[in-house]
Formats: sequence, structure tokens, C-alpha cells
Amino acid sequence: MEKRILLLEDEIIVALDLQEILESAGYSIIVAHNHKEAMDAAKKNKPHLAICDINLGNGDTGIDFAIEAKLMLPKLEIIYVTAFSDQKMVESADLTNPFNYIVKPWNEEQIKVSVNMAFKLLMDKMKKDSLIESLSLSEYKILDLIAKQKKSKEIADLLFIAEKTVRNHRYNIIKKLNLPNDNNSLLKWAITHFNK
Repeated sequence: MEKRILLLEDEIIVALDLQEILESAGYSIIVAHNHKEAMDAAKKNKPHLAICDINLGNGDTGIDFAIEAKLMLPKLEIIYVTAFSDQKMVESADLTNPFNYIVKPWNEEQIKVSVNMAFKLLMDKMKKDSLIESLSLSEYKILDLIAKQKKSKEIADLLFIAEKTVRNHRYNIIKKLNLPNDNNSLLKWAITHFNK
């Protein structure tokens, strides 16, 4: 899988430094220097991760980009890079649920570690999504109710099916998710992973 990163940085030298570090680590980098360029690049390239300077030189901020980009690409992870931040800016940035913040002056190791961690999270999410996509509609509904801590009898009553049918679906879900066949493995998985 090509790991695409959109780099939104208005300082050309900083952008080139980050691009060099990340390309040498095997990432595909798309560079944008302002909000409009970044939105165009996000639409065209569908990056997995965006590294945004919070404080862009003119008008829109990296936060503005993140808000708009996440509407278009809900699974996009954000890492903010900033030289300074006040409380109001941090609160605004937190609304975009960023993966991480990197404070300038950064070093190469900080960048690589942060990006590697973000891609590990992305890969874990993709794996979980593919497991959930393998479920039938009935299994999906039952897993949703299990995540809400409903018992088999309650699920059967809610879905107007036999309790034995619920148990069969539970068994099939356990097999599809490669979980141990014990009493709590499905409940633990559902609470931890489902609907997050």
C-alpha cells in the first residue's frame, strides 16, 4: 500500500526538509503551501495523513484545512506542526481530533516516529474495517447490539428472531473475527473496537 502524506507548510524550506525526511523513509509526499492547494491536492490524491502547519502565513490556518478535509476524507489523520500555540488555538485544533502535535524546532526522529505511529494506527483501523465489512447485515446488527452490552435473549427480542439464531450468529462472528471461542471474547472485542 502506498502511504500518502499531504504536507501543508507555507515555509518552502521547512516543507522541503520534511519532504526529504519522509520520502527517505518511503512515504509518498504531496506538498501544498496554502489552504487552496492543500484542498485541491487532498481531493486529487486522497492522502492517509496530513501534516499541517497550524499557523499558515495568510488567512486560513492548518486547522481550517483539517476541518474541511476531514469532511471530505473522514479517515484522514492529522499531525499539527507549530512553533507556538495559545490556549484558544489548541482548543480549536483539538476539535479536529489530531493524532499528534509536533512543536518546532523538531528533529528528524520526532517526525519519523510520529508518522510511523500514525500509520500503525491507520493500518489497525483498516484491518478492523475489513473484518467488520466481512460480516453479513444480520451479523453487523447483532455485533452492534453486543457492543451495547445486550444479552442474546434481548437481541433476539429486539430483532424478532430466535435466541438460537442469535447464538449461531455470535458463533459465526467469532469465527470471522478470529476470536477465541470463550464467553467474553466477542463482548470485549465489540466494546473495544466497534463503533469507534
